[in-house]
Amino acid sequence: MKRPILISLFLASLVFRAGAVYADLPDLGDVSQASMSQADEDRIGREAMRELRQDGAISDDVELNHYINDIGGRLALGVQGSGLTFTFFVVDDNGINAFAMPGGYVGVNKGLILATQSEGELASVLGHEMAHVTQHHIARMEAKSTPNQLLLLGTLVAAALASRAGNSDATFGALNAGVGLSVANQLSFSRDVEREADRVGMHYLAEAGFDARDMPSFFQRLQQYERLNGIGDAYAFLRTHPVTSERISEAQNRAQGMPVRMHVNSTSYLLVREKIRCQRLEAAAAIKYYQSAIARGLYLSEGAQWYGLARSFMASDDIAGARQALVKARKLLPADPMLFGLEAEIGIKSGNWSQALAAYRAGMTAFPDNAPLVDGEIKLLLQTGQREQALAHIRTRQELTPNDPVLFRLQAEAYAVRDPLRYHAALGNALYFEQMWEAALEQYHMVSQAKGDDFYLLSSVEARIQELEKRVADDKKDGVRTDGGVMQ
Repeated sequence: MKRPILISLFLASLVFRAGAVYADLPDLGDVSQASMSQADEDRIGREAMRELRQDGAISDDVELNHYINDIGGRLALGVQGSGLTFTFFVVDDNGINAFAMPGGYVGVNKGLILATQSEGELASVLGHEMAHVTQHHIARMEAKSTPNQLLLLGTLVAAALASRAGNSDATFGALNAGVGLSVANQLSFSRDVEREADRVGMHYLAEAGFDARDMPSFFQRLQQYERLNGIGDAYAFLRTHPVTSERISEAQNRAQGMPVRMHVNSTSYLLVREKIRCQRLEAAAAIKYYQSAIARGLYLSEGAQWYGLARSFMASDDIAGARQALVKARKLLPADPMLFGLEAEIGIKSGNWSQALAAYRAGMTAFPDNAPLVDGEIKLLLQTGQREQALAHIRTRQELTPNDPVLFRLQAEAYAVRDPLRYHAALGNALYFEQMWEAALEQYHMVSQAKGDDFYLLSSVEARIQELEKRVADDKKDGVRTDGGVMQ
Protein backbone atom coordinates (compact mmCIF):
# COMPACT_ATOMS: atom_id res chain seq x y z
CA MET A 1 0.00 0.00 0.00
CA LYS A 2 1.39 3.41 -0.91
CA ARG A 3 2.26 5.70 2.00
CA PRO A 4 -0.20 8.58 1.27
CA ILE A 5 -3.08 6.10 1.09
CA LEU A 6 -1.94 4.49 4.33
CA ILE A 7 -1.94 7.85 6.11
CA SER A 8 -5.37 8.68 4.74
CA LEU A 9 -6.67 5.47 6.30
CA PHE A 10 -5.04 6.47 9.60
CA LEU A 11 -6.74 9.85 9.44
CA ALA A 12 -10.12 8.36 8.65
CA SER A 13 -9.86 5.87 11.50
CA LEU A 14 -8.82 8.53 14.01
CA VAL A 15 -10.99 11.52 13.26
CA PHE A 16 -14.12 10.16 14.95
CA ARG A 17 -12.29 8.74 17.95
CA ALA A 18 -9.43 11.09 18.81
CA GLY A 19 -11.58 13.86 20.25
CA ALA A 20 -11.82 12.33 23.70
CA VAL A 21 -8.12 11.63 24.02
CA TYR A 22 -7.13 15.05 25.37
CA ALA A 23 -10.48 16.12 26.81
CA ASP A 24 -9.15 16.34 30.39
CA LEU A 25 -5.71 17.81 29.70
CA PRO A 26 -5.68 20.58 32.33
CA ASP A 27 -5.89 17.89 35.04
CA LEU A 28 -2.67 16.08 34.21
CA GLY A 29 -2.59 13.93 37.27
CA ASP A 30 0.46 12.20 38.65
CA VAL A 31 3.06 10.57 36.40
CA SER A 32 2.15 7.23 37.96
CA GLN A 33 -1.36 7.61 36.52
CA ALA A 34 -0.13 7.13 32.97
CA SER A 35 -2.45 4.69 31.22
CA MET A 36 0.26 2.67 29.52
CA SER A 37 3.10 0.55 30.76
CA GLN A 38 6.68 1.42 29.87
CA ALA A 39 6.67 -1.62 27.61
CA ASP A 40 3.71 -0.18 25.70
CA GLU A 41 5.45 3.17 25.32
CA ASP A 42 8.63 1.47 24.13
CA ARG A 43 6.69 -0.50 21.52
CA ILE A 44 4.93 2.57 20.17
CA GLY A 45 8.22 4.47 19.97
CA ARG A 46 9.88 1.60 18.13
CA GLU A 47 7.04 1.43 15.63
CA ALA A 48 7.19 5.16 14.99
CA MET A 49 10.97 5.02 14.52
CA ARG A 50 10.58 2.09 12.14
CA GLU A 51 8.17 4.15 10.05
CA LEU A 52 10.56 7.09 10.00
CA ARG A 53 13.49 4.94 8.94
CA GLN A 54 11.49 3.16 6.28
CA ASP A 55 10.48 6.44 4.67
CA GLY A 56 13.99 7.88 4.85
CA ALA A 57 12.99 10.75 7.14
CA ILE A 58 15.93 10.29 9.51
CA SER A 59 19.15 11.90 8.35
CA ASP A 60 21.93 9.41 7.69
CA ASP A 61 24.60 12.09 8.20
CA VAL A 62 26.90 10.49 10.78
CA GLU A 63 28.34 13.82 11.95
CA LEU A 64 24.94 15.40 12.58
CA ASN A 65 23.57 12.42 14.49
CA HIS A 66 26.79 12.01 16.47
CA TYR A 67 26.59 15.64 17.56
CA ILE A 68 22.91 15.59 18.52
CA ASN A 69 23.46 12.41 20.56
CA ASP A 70 26.47 13.98 22.25
CA ILE A 71 24.55 17.03 23.44
CA GLY A 72 21.46 14.94 24.21
CA GLY A 73 23.57 12.51 26.20
CA ARG A 74 24.82 15.34 28.38
CA LEU A 75 21.25 16.38 29.13
CA ALA A 76 20.23 12.78 29.79
CA LEU A 77 22.67 12.61 32.71
CA GLY A 78 20.11 14.67 34.62
CA VAL A 79 17.53 11.91 34.13
CA GLN A 80 19.55 9.20 35.85
CA GLY A 81 17.44 6.74 37.80
CA SER A 82 14.38 7.10 35.58
CA GLY A 83 14.97 3.77 33.84
CA LEU A 84 14.63 5.52 30.48
CA THR A 85 17.05 5.28 27.59
CA PHE A 86 17.05 8.17 25.12
CA THR A 87 17.65 8.02 21.39
CA PHE A 88 18.27 11.35 19.66
CA PHE A 89 18.14 11.75 15.90
CA VAL A 90 18.13 14.43 13.20
CA VAL A 91 15.13 14.64 10.86
CA ASP A 92 15.98 15.45 7.26
CA ASP A 93 13.56 18.38 7.07
CA ASN A 94 14.16 22.13 6.76
CA GLY A 95 11.09 23.06 8.80
CA ILE A 96 11.49 24.35 12.37
CA ASN A 97 10.25 21.51 14.55
CA ALA A 98 11.22 19.00 17.22
CA PHE A 99 9.23 16.22 18.83
CA ALA A 100 9.32 13.48 21.42
CA MET A 101 7.82 10.01 21.08
CA PRO A 102 7.08 7.40 23.73
CA GLY A 103 10.04 5.23 24.63
CA GLY A 104 12.61 8.03 24.76
CA TYR A 105 12.89 8.91 21.05
CA VAL A 106 13.62 12.61 20.48
CA GLY A 107 13.86 14.03 16.97
CA VAL A 108 14.97 17.49 15.88
CA ASN A 109 14.64 18.89 12.35
CA LYS A 110 17.63 20.28 10.52
CA GLY A 111 15.69 23.51 10.18
CA LEU A 112 15.40 23.94 13.94
CA ILE A 113 19.12 23.41 14.48
CA LEU A 114 19.84 26.12 11.94
CA ALA A 115 17.25 28.45 13.54
CA THR A 116 18.98 28.41 16.93
CA GLN A 117 21.49 31.13 17.74
CA SER A 118 23.37 29.28 20.46
CA GLU A 119 24.07 25.77 21.63
CA GLY A 120 22.09 26.55 24.76
CA GLU A 121 18.99 27.27 22.68
CA LEU A 122 19.32 23.93 20.92
CA ALA A 123 19.85 22.17 24.25
CA SER A 124 16.74 23.90 25.63
CA VAL A 125 14.59 22.36 22.90
CA LEU A 126 16.04 18.90 23.54
CA GLY A 127 15.52 19.30 27.29
CA HIS A 128 11.91 20.36 26.75
CA GLU A 129 11.23 17.33 24.53
CA MET A 130 12.95 15.01 26.98
CA ALA A 131 10.61 16.28 29.70
CA HIS A 132 7.61 15.20 27.60
CA VAL A 133 9.11 11.70 27.70
CA THR A 134 10.11 11.55 31.36
CA GLN A 135 6.74 12.94 32.47
CA HIS A 136 4.93 10.42 30.23
CA HIS A 137 2.76 13.18 28.78
CA ILE A 138 1.38 11.18 25.87
CA ALA A 139 0.48 8.25 28.13
CA ARG A 140 -1.12 10.54 30.73
CA MET A 141 -3.16 12.33 28.09
CA GLU A 142 -4.26 9.00 26.66
CA ALA A 143 -5.99 7.77 29.79
CA LYS A 144 -9.46 7.54 28.20
CA SER A 145 -8.45 5.82 24.97
CA THR A 146 -7.46 2.27 24.13
CA PRO A 147 -3.83 1.17 23.70
CA ASN A 148 -4.49 0.29 20.06
CA GLN A 149 -5.80 3.81 19.40
CA LEU A 150 -2.64 5.32 20.85
CA LEU A 151 -0.61 2.99 18.69
CA LEU A 152 -2.42 4.45 15.69
CA LEU A 153 -1.72 7.96 16.92
CA GLY A 154 1.96 7.21 17.36
CA THR A 155 2.17 5.68 13.92
CA LEU A 156 0.32 8.64 12.42
CA VAL A 157 2.90 11.01 13.85
CA ALA A 158 5.72 8.95 12.40
CA ALA A 159 4.08 8.53 9.01
CA ALA A 160 3.30 12.24 8.78
CA LEU A 161 6.86 13.25 9.60
CA ALA A 162 8.29 10.69 7.23
CA SER A 163 6.09 11.85 4.38
CA ARG A 164 6.97 15.46 5.07
CA ALA A 165 10.64 14.65 4.90
CA GLY A 166 9.90 12.97 1.59
CA ASN A 167 8.12 16.08 0.31
CA SER A 168 4.75 14.38 -0.18
CA ASP A 169 2.68 17.47 -0.92
CA ALA A 170 -0.56 15.55 -1.23
CA THR A 171 -0.18 13.93 2.19
CA PHE A 172 0.64 17.15 3.97
CA GLY A 173 -2.08 19.01 2.15
CA ALA A 174 -4.43 16.64 3.94
CA LEU A 175 -2.68 17.09 7.28
CA ASN A 176 -2.82 20.88 7.11
CA ALA A 177 -6.48 21.23 6.09
CA GLY A 178 -9.86 19.65 6.77
CA VAL A 179 -9.76 16.29 8.49
CA GLY A 180 -5.99 16.33 8.71
CA LEU A 181 -5.90 19.60 10.61
CA SER A 182 -8.42 18.38 13.17
CA VAL A 183 -6.24 15.35 13.89
CA ALA A 184 -3.08 17.46 13.97
CA ASN A 185 -4.72 19.72 16.56
CA GLN A 186 -5.52 16.67 18.69
CA LEU A 187 -1.81 15.85 18.69
CA SER A 188 -0.85 19.27 20.02
CA PHE A 189 0.15 19.53 23.65
CA SER A 190 -1.89 21.73 25.98
CA ARG A 191 -0.50 24.82 27.67
CA ASP A 192 -0.40 23.01 31.01
CA VAL A 193 1.62 20.18 29.53
CA GLU A 194 3.99 22.65 27.89
CA ARG A 195 4.55 24.52 31.15
CA GLU A 196 5.40 21.28 32.92
CA ALA A 197 7.84 20.36 30.13
CA ASP A 198 9.39 23.83 30.46
CA ARG A 199 9.88 23.41 34.19
CA VAL A 200 11.39 19.93 34.01
CA GLY A 201 13.41 20.69 30.88
CA MET A 202 14.96 23.77 32.47
CA HIS A 203 16.17 21.57 35.31
CA TYR A 204 17.86 19.26 32.78
CA LEU A 205 19.47 22.31 31.15
CA ALA A 206 20.92 23.61 34.39
CA GLU A 207 22.18 20.17 35.42
CA ALA A 208 24.02 19.85 32.10
CA GLY A 209 25.76 23.21 32.51
CA PHE A 210 23.54 25.31 30.23
CA ASP A 211 21.71 28.50 31.15
CA ALA A 212 18.02 27.84 31.78
CA ARG A 213 17.26 31.31 30.35
CA ASP A 214 17.99 29.97 26.89
CA MET A 215 14.62 28.18 26.82
CA PRO A 216 12.25 31.16 27.21
CA SER A 217 14.62 33.24 25.07
CA PHE A 218 14.37 30.85 22.12
CA PHE A 219 10.61 30.44 22.40
CA GLN A 220 10.16 34.21 22.59
CA ARG A 221 12.25 34.70 19.45
CA LEU A 222 10.21 32.11 17.56
CA GLN A 223 6.99 33.78 18.67
CA GLN A 224 8.23 37.18 17.51
CA TYR A 225 9.41 35.74 14.21
CA GLU A 226 5.99 34.24 13.59
CA ARG A 227 4.21 37.48 14.42
CA LEU A 228 6.37 39.39 11.97
CA ASN A 229 6.28 36.83 9.17
CA GLY A 230 2.91 35.11 9.58
CA ILE A 231 2.53 31.42 8.84
CA GLY A 232 6.02 30.24 8.02
CA ASP A 233 8.87 27.94 8.96
CA ALA A 234 8.13 28.05 12.68
CA TYR A 235 4.44 27.19 12.28
CA ALA A 236 4.89 23.44 12.77
CA PHE A 237 6.75 23.91 16.06
CA LEU A 238 4.41 26.58 17.41
CA ARG A 239 1.33 24.58 16.40
CA THR A 240 2.41 21.56 18.44
CA HIS A 241 4.10 23.60 21.19
CA PRO A 242 1.69 26.51 21.84
CA VAL A 243 3.68 29.51 23.09
CA THR A 244 1.96 32.36 24.94
CA SER A 245 3.33 35.50 26.57
CA GLU A 246 2.12 34.14 29.91
CA ARG A 247 4.07 30.91 29.44
CA ILE A 248 7.23 32.76 28.39
CA SER A 249 6.93 35.14 31.36
CA GLU A 250 6.46 32.20 33.74
CA ALA A 251 9.56 30.49 32.36
CA GLN A 252 11.57 33.71 32.61
CA ASN A 253 10.56 34.14 36.24
CA ARG A 254 11.49 30.55 37.00
CA ALA A 255 14.88 31.01 35.35
CA GLN A 256 15.67 33.98 37.60
CA GLY A 257 15.93 31.60 40.51
CA MET A 258 18.40 29.35 38.70
CA PRO A 259 22.17 29.82 38.39
CA VAL A 260 23.56 31.85 35.47
CA ARG A 261 25.67 29.67 33.17
CA MET A 262 28.08 31.29 30.72
CA HIS A 263 28.14 28.45 28.20
CA VAL A 264 30.38 28.96 25.16
CA ASN A 265 29.20 27.46 21.88
CA SER A 266 31.19 24.36 20.98
CA THR A 267 33.02 24.33 17.67
CA SER A 268 30.98 21.29 16.65
CA TYR A 269 27.72 23.22 17.15
CA LEU A 270 28.97 26.05 14.92
CA LEU A 271 30.13 23.64 12.21
CA VAL A 272 26.97 21.51 12.31
CA ARG A 273 24.86 24.60 11.60
CA GLU A 274 26.96 25.49 8.55
CA LYS A 275 26.98 21.93 7.26
CA ILE A 276 23.16 21.97 7.38
CA ARG A 277 23.10 25.35 5.63
CA CYS A 278 25.30 23.93 2.84
CA GLN A 279 22.96 20.95 2.48
CA ARG A 280 19.94 23.16 1.92
CA LEU A 281 21.58 25.63 -0.51
CA GLU A 282 22.80 25.07 -4.05
CA ALA A 283 26.59 25.33 -4.28
CA ALA A 284 26.60 28.65 -6.16
CA ALA A 285 24.08 30.21 -3.76
CA ALA A 286 26.06 28.94 -0.76
CA ILE A 287 29.32 30.42 -2.07
CA LYS A 288 27.61 33.77 -2.56
CA TYR A 289 26.05 33.60 0.92
CA TYR A 290 29.33 32.88 2.70
CA GLN A 291 31.39 35.40 0.76
CA SER A 292 28.80 38.08 1.59
CA ALA A 293 28.57 37.08 5.27
CA ILE A 294 32.37 37.17 5.67
CA ALA A 295 32.67 40.52 3.90
CA ARG A 296 29.90 42.11 5.98
CA GLY A 297 30.85 40.47 9.29
CA LEU A 298 27.41 38.89 9.74
CA TYR A 299 27.96 35.59 11.54
CA LEU A 300 28.16 33.78 14.86
CA SER A 301 31.68 32.61 14.05
CA GLU A 302 33.97 33.71 11.23
CA GLY A 303 35.80 30.38 11.32
CA ALA A 304 32.53 28.51 10.83
CA GLN A 305 31.79 30.70 7.79
CA TRP A 306 35.08 29.69 6.20
CA TYR A 307 34.20 26.05 6.93
CA GLY A 308 30.88 26.53 5.15
CA LEU A 309 32.63 28.24 2.26
CA ALA A 310 35.06 25.32 2.01
CA ARG A 311 32.14 22.90 1.79
CA SER A 312 30.49 25.08 -0.84
CA PHE A 313 33.64 25.22 -2.96
CA MET A 314 33.99 21.43 -2.68
CA ALA A 315 30.38 20.98 -3.82
CA SER A 316 31.14 23.13 -6.87
CA ASP A 317 34.28 21.05 -7.66
CA ASP A 318 36.63 23.93 -6.78
CA ILE A 319 39.11 21.77 -4.85
CA ALA A 320 41.77 24.48 -4.58
CA GLY A 321 39.22 26.95 -3.23
CA ALA A 322 37.95 24.36 -0.73
CA ARG A 323 41.45 23.69 0.59
CA GLN A 324 42.26 27.39 0.95
CA ALA A 325 38.99 28.09 2.79
CA LEU A 326 39.60 25.13 5.14
CA VAL A 327 43.05 26.53 5.98
CA LYS A 328 41.36 29.83 6.92
CA ALA A 329 38.81 27.99 9.06
CA ARG A 330 41.52 26.12 10.95
CA LYS A 331 43.39 29.33 11.73
CA LEU A 332 40.28 30.77 13.37
CA LEU A 333 38.84 27.70 15.13
CA PRO A 334 40.00 25.24 17.78
CA ALA A 335 40.73 21.74 16.51
CA ASP A 336 37.55 19.73 15.88
CA PRO A 337 36.80 16.30 14.39
CA MET A 338 34.61 17.88 11.69
CA LEU A 339 37.58 19.86 10.36
CA PHE A 340 39.54 16.63 9.89
CA GLY A 341 36.46 15.06 8.35
CA LEU A 342 36.17 17.84 5.77
CA GLU A 343 39.87 17.57 4.93
CA ALA A 344 39.33 13.88 4.24
CA GLU A 345 36.23 14.58 2.13
CA ILE A 346 38.20 17.06 0.02
CA GLY A 347 40.89 14.43 -0.49
CA ILE A 348 38.29 11.86 -1.56
CA LYS A 349 36.64 14.37 -3.89
CA SER A 350 39.98 15.04 -5.59
CA GLY A 351 40.86 11.34 -5.77
CA ASN A 352 43.76 11.74 -3.35
CA TRP A 353 43.16 8.62 -1.25
CA SER A 354 46.40 8.85 0.74
CA GLN A 355 45.64 12.44 1.77
CA ALA A 356 42.13 11.46 2.86
CA LEU A 357 43.38 8.48 4.86
CA ALA A 358 46.04 10.64 6.52
CA ALA A 359 43.37 13.19 7.49
CA TYR A 360 41.18 10.53 9.09
CA ARG A 361 44.11 9.08 11.03
CA ALA A 362 45.34 12.50 12.19
CA GLY A 363 41.83 13.25 13.36
CA MET A 364 41.60 9.99 15.31
CA THR A 365 44.95 10.70 16.93
CA ALA A 366 43.58 14.01 18.19
CA PHE A 367 40.09 12.64 18.90
CA PRO A 368 40.31 8.90 19.66
CA ASP A 369 37.17 6.83 19.00
CA ASN A 370 35.31 9.66 17.26
CA ALA A 371 32.61 7.67 15.46
CA PRO A 372 32.29 9.81 12.28
CA LEU A 373 36.07 9.69 11.71
CA VAL A 374 36.22 5.95 12.39
CA ASP A 375 33.30 5.27 10.05
CA GLY A 376 34.81 7.54 7.41
CA GLU A 377 38.12 5.68 7.47
CA ILE A 378 36.36 2.30 7.26
CA LYS A 379 34.35 3.45 4.23
CA LEU A 380 37.52 4.72 2.56
CA LEU A 381 39.36 1.44 3.22
CA LEU A 382 36.48 -0.48 1.65
CA GLN A 383 36.37 1.94 -1.28
CA THR A 384 40.08 1.40 -1.94
CA GLY A 385 39.89 -2.40 -1.62
CA GLN A 386 41.60 -2.68 1.80
CA ARG A 387 39.00 -5.13 3.07
CA GLU A 388 40.93 -6.84 5.87
CA GLN A 389 42.01 -3.54 7.40
CA ALA A 390 38.41 -2.32 7.26
CA LEU A 391 37.16 -5.48 8.99
CA ALA A 392 39.80 -5.11 11.69
CA HIS A 393 38.67 -1.55 12.39
CA ILE A 394 35.03 -2.67 12.46
CA ARG A 395 35.77 -5.40 15.00
CA THR A 396 37.66 -2.95 17.22
CA ARG A 397 34.84 -0.42 17.02
CA GLN A 398 32.20 -3.06 17.77
CA GLU A 399 33.86 -3.80 21.09
CA LEU A 400 32.88 -0.24 22.11
CA THR A 401 29.49 -0.02 20.35
CA PRO A 402 28.27 -3.58 19.75
CA ASN A 403 24.73 -2.51 18.75
CA ASP A 404 25.62 0.06 16.08
CA PRO A 405 23.72 -0.78 12.85
CA VAL A 406 26.06 1.47 10.83
CA LEU A 407 29.00 -0.77 11.68
CA PHE A 408 27.04 -3.89 10.75
CA ARG A 409 26.14 -2.36 7.37
CA LEU A 410 29.82 -1.61 6.77
CA GLN A 411 30.63 -5.17 7.80
CA ALA A 412 28.04 -6.48 5.34
CA GLU A 413 29.63 -4.37 2.60
CA ALA A 414 33.01 -5.89 3.42
CA TYR A 415 31.63 -9.44 3.19
CA ALA A 416 29.47 -8.87 0.10
CA VAL A 417 29.99 -11.46 -2.70
CA ARG A 418 33.01 -13.07 -1.02
CA ASP A 419 31.30 -14.46 2.09
CA PRO A 420 27.48 -14.85 1.79
CA LEU A 421 27.20 -16.44 5.24
CA ARG A 422 28.67 -13.45 7.07
CA TYR A 423 27.15 -10.95 4.64
CA HIS A 424 23.59 -12.02 5.46
CA ALA A 425 24.40 -12.28 9.18
CA ALA A 426 25.84 -8.75 9.28
CA LEU A 427 22.95 -7.28 7.28
CA GLY A 428 20.50 -9.14 9.51
CA ASN A 429 22.19 -7.65 12.57
CA ALA A 430 21.96 -4.14 11.09
CA LEU A 431 18.24 -4.58 10.45
CA TYR A 432 17.77 -6.13 13.89
CA PHE A 433 19.23 -3.11 15.67
CA GLU A 434 17.16 -0.86 13.38
CA GLN A 435 14.17 -2.87 14.67
CA MET A 436 13.10 -3.98 11.20
CA TRP A 437 12.05 -7.41 12.43
CA GLU A 438 10.73 -9.11 9.29
CA ALA A 439 13.57 -7.83 7.09
CA ALA A 440 16.07 -9.04 9.71
CA LEU A 441 14.34 -12.45 9.84
CA GLU A 442 14.63 -12.77 6.07
CA GLN A 443 18.39 -12.17 6.22
CA TYR A 444 18.85 -14.58 9.15
CA HIS A 445 17.01 -17.32 7.26
CA MET A 446 19.38 -16.73 4.33
CA VAL A 447 22.30 -17.39 6.67
CA SER A 448 21.16 -20.98 7.17
CA GLN A 449 20.97 -21.40 3.38
CA ALA A 450 24.39 -19.88 2.64
CA LYS A 451 27.59 -21.85 2.22
CA GLY A 452 29.97 -21.81 5.13
CA ASP A 453 30.51 -23.36 8.54
CA ASP A 454 30.71 -21.22 11.66
CA PHE A 455 29.10 -22.93 14.65
CA TYR A 456 29.09 -19.86 16.90
CA LEU A 457 27.63 -17.60 14.19
CA LEU A 458 24.97 -20.12 13.19
CA SER A 459 23.99 -20.67 16.83
CA SER A 460 23.62 -16.94 17.52
CA VAL A 461 21.58 -16.50 14.32
CA GLU A 462 19.29 -19.38 15.29
CA ALA A 463 18.68 -17.73 18.67
CA ARG A 464 17.83 -14.45 16.91
CA ILE A 465 15.41 -16.27 14.58
CA GLN A 466 13.53 -17.75 17.53
CA GLU A 467 13.39 -14.36 19.24
CA LEU A 468 12.16 -12.51 16.14
CA GLU A 469 9.57 -15.10 15.16
CA LYS A 470 7.97 -14.56 18.58
CA ARG A 471 8.23 -10.75 18.25
CA VAL A 472 6.64 -10.77 14.80
CA ALA A 473 3.84 -13.07 15.95
CA ASP A 474 3.15 -10.90 19.01
CA ASP A 475 3.16 -7.71 16.94
CA LYS A 476 0.76 -9.16 14.40
CA LYS A 477 -1.53 -10.24 17.22
CA ASP A 478 -1.54 -6.61 18.44
CA GLY A 479 -2.31 -5.30 14.94
CA VAL A 480 1.17 -3.98 14.24
CA ARG A 481 2.63 -4.25 10.77
CA THR A 482 6.17 -5.48 11.32
CA ASP A 483 7.43 -3.73 8.20
CA GLY A 484 6.31 -0.39 9.66
CA GLY A 485 2.77 0.94 10.12
CA VAL A 486 -0.48 -0.47 11.44
CA MET A 487 -2.46 -3.33 9.94
CA GLN A 488 -5.83 -2.36 8.49
